[in-house]
Amino acid sequence: MTVAAGLEGSEVSQMTTTASFTSIVRLETDGARAWWPTEKDAVRAALADHYGADVPGEALAPPHDPVALRERLREVAPRLTALTDRIRSAFDDDEACAVLLEEVGLRDLGIDDKRKAVFALAVLLGDPTANIPFDHVLWDVQNRGDESSGHTSFSENDLKAGYHTDNGALPIPERFFFLYAVRAAQCGGGVSLLRDGRVVRNQLEETPEGRDAVRLLTDTPLPRRIPEAFKKYASISSDGYLYAPVLAEKPMWRWRKNGIRKGIKAHPEYQRPEVFQAVDTVTRHLEEGPGEIQQVIPTDGMMIFDNHVALHGRTAFTDPERHLLRLRFHEAT
Repeated sequence: MTVAAGLEGSEVSQMTTTASFTSIVRLETDGARAWWPTEKDAVRAALADHYGADVPGEALAPPHDPVALRERLREVAPRLTALTDRIRSAFDDDEACAVLLEEVGLRDLGIDDKRKAVFALAVLLGDPTANIPFDHVLWDVQNRGDESSGHTSFSENDLKAGYHTDNGALPIPERFFFLYAVRAAQCGGGVSLLRDGRVVRNQLEETPEGRDAVRLLTDTPLPRRIPEAFKKYASISSDGYLYAPVLAEKPMWRWRKNGIRKGIKAHPEYQRPEVFQAVDTVTRHLEEGPGEIQQVIPTDGMMIFDNHVALHGRTAFTDPERHLLRLRFHEAT
């Protein structure tokens, strides 16, 4: 199966399919025909007009009128618009779990221009959200060592990140997020791990214990611990915990193993053998089951994930210069 590329003149790319699902669509964008050189001034002007000043890329907040900014960018950045239209088509028409751009065309830019460029791309795809509890939308994924903000762990250290979905504490988590590689790890680590949640569910249904796990995790709202910074945004009960099924329709998955286990530990009424069995079954399948996709996001590459379907993680790394940008966004309003 194939999909048309994102920019005029680009080659057709192949889809990665798993168990009849289109798990990754790979769009080849031909960096020699990159959009930024011809559209940079118009994009910068559109952002400055919207925010009332030339805001640094690292300080960009969610647009106060995302529809208006999106319309302006569509007018002034037709090549970027063409790329984002192909990305949306991959999700909407091909039902992709993730889309990979191996070259966005920003390699030689300074970091501020990189931030503004990928922010504009995100606005054309949807409505960017802030990084709770901060106001800015772009997050630097890099090992910060002793300079950690205390906001999160996966994105501030060089350790392995187990499979999870993002922002499961929210009533409706953002459907999408992307990772843009300012600099990929040169040590062989920092490999992105992806599992198509549709495939995972189907594989679980193939065994009796898997079917039991799917049934319980669909029918039973389990308690999960919510970080303090998220509590004012989450639908939490009076005891400070979120009660939600792991499997549902929107999103399909809310999975963060440690948060679920801590929630169960704090609530003896959920400490039943069948509950532990269900969580262990999913955990074991994610760690050992077939269908894992391992993907290096190359320097100047980007992976966009459907956060309602994809479970993602990362291998450990040692390269102190590894640097990704993350941005989460809802579907366009």
